[in-house]
Amino acid sequence: MKAKSSSKTETDLRVKIKEAYLDYVLTEGKNPVSVYHFAKNADFKESDFYQWFNSFDSVAQDIWESTIHQVFTSLMATDEYNGFSVREKVLSFYFTLVQELKKNRSYVCFSAAKWAVPGSKDSIRSAVEKLVQEYFEKQVLDGFDSGELLNRSKVGDYYSKAMVIQFWLVLDFWIKDNSRDFEDTDAFIEKTVHLAFGMMQESTLDKAIDLVRFLAGRVSIK
Repeated sequence: MKAKSSSKTETDLRVKIKEAYLDYVLTEGKNPVSVYHFAKNADFKESDFYQWFNSFDSVAQDIWESTIHQVFTSLMATDEYNGFSVREKVLSFYFTLVQELKKNRSYVCFSAAKWAVPGSKDSIRSAVEKLVQEYFEKQVLDGFDSGELLNRSKVGDYYSKAMVIQFWLVLDFWIKDNSRDFEDTDAFIEKTVHLAFGMMQESTLDKAIDLVRFLAGRVSIK
């Protein structure tokens, strides 16, 4: 029983540190000047902070990773999700993500505004990208297995990477979206996902190329 109580206390401390960090950066608009100053004002020991985190960036990374994991948890909690097509799963991922980000929009805008744009470099961004790329890689493989996506030679290897770029475009769009209840973001998600899947599926051009290859292999060379 004592072990469980101790574990709960440690988890509560971790949550307390994250909540104190969120409150500070949203109030002050910047990171605390030092861990000592931050811990003192939040009423815990500096050593308590280092028990869980090694820097303020690691706190921010934990917040983002927890957000993404919560999106995955929410998706898997629905009975319908596992029966969805890959396209429907990706759409559900984005719509669930937006709902989760709304809970801390002020922090999302503060934290991600500088690194949400595709091509930028940041340790927090890298951690988020790792999680979403793993998710998209699974969706692509499932799409290949089901036949929903066309596994083009060499090109198919880049599908998940393109979907990661799309993720950053959606996040950047949402941060800048001023429409009512982020209706423009919903429309952007639908249009970009449908476009992406249209490009990853078999098209008339693919069928034409396949026919040309078929005929070329059977034309007699005189």
